[in-house]
Amino acid sequence: MLPHLTRRREILAPSVALLVFATLTVGSEQSARAQDGTAPTNGTTTTTPTPSTAPTNNAEPKKDESANGKKDDKAASAAETSQEPHAEGAATEHHEEGKEPNQAVYLSGDLAFARADVGAFSDNTGFDKTGANGIAYGLGIGYRNRSLRVGARFRINDTTEFSLWSVMAEVGYGLKLRPIEPVFVFHAGYMFDTNIQRPVFSSSLPQGNVLTPDVDLKGAVLGVEAVANYWATKSLRIGPYVGFDLTILHRSQAALPQSIFPIPDDVRNNALFGESGSGVGYVFNVGIRGTVDIGW
Repeated sequence: MLPHLTRRREILAPSVALLVFATLTVGSEQSARAQDGTAPTNGTTTTTPTPSTAPTNNAEPKKDESANGKKDDKAASAAETSQEPHAEGAATEHHEEGKEPNQAVYLSGDLAFARADVGAFSDNTGFDKTGANGIAYGLGIGYRNRSLRVGARFRINDTTEFSLWSVMAEVGYGLKLRPIEPVFVFHAGYMFDTNIQRPVFSSSLPQGNVLTPDVDLKGAVLGVEAVANYWATKSLRIGPYVGFDLTILHRSQAALPQSIFPIPDDVRNNALFGESGSGVGYVFNVGIRGTVDIGW
């Protein structure tokens, strides 16, 4: 019995030692793999990616960032969309506040240099001189509907030799340009003199004349003007203007002048006292005009 048992022990001892060695080896390998991030599954070993090489850990933040970015973009777009109507409404309101009214009653005044010559194109007035320089004053009133305007104007051309007054109806149209608005005006009316100086017909007066005779001019005036209106405010316009009027005036036969001496026949029969006369001339104005609108 003993030899047989002794032989079995000799056979089992190496086997047990080999089994222990294998167990220790596998345990050490599993410990090393556990430290490296690997773990066995169902008796097999699988490699788990480390944090530096795991794509899932990096992909998830990217998805979150893109999602957050899209959310931020949508929020910004919604905010911009909600603000756009307010911005457009504010801009429209500001534009309406700064825009001139479509309809208005206008009042205007002008001051200009004037050159008048009542016989420039045709002279049968019997005057020694027909032209003179001076100053023009004008007042206008009318109705404006958008670019079209209709009204009346009163003007005095006060020159060194005569004073010509005119009352005219006018029609104008302004181009839709800002802040400088070109306006073209056509007018027609009646012109008459209020004072003709003695030097205008002094050669026709007899010697011994003391009181200057009354000589009248009256007739039609047709004209055109160009105005460069600057819109200082939505109610006030101011700018230079230039105008040209065609005058067709008639002179009635003047009464014989008084004299302390007998009046000779050449004076009685001259053009001024012997018959009526006429003249075709012009009035040229260049100056500045201001206009105020009372609109609605």
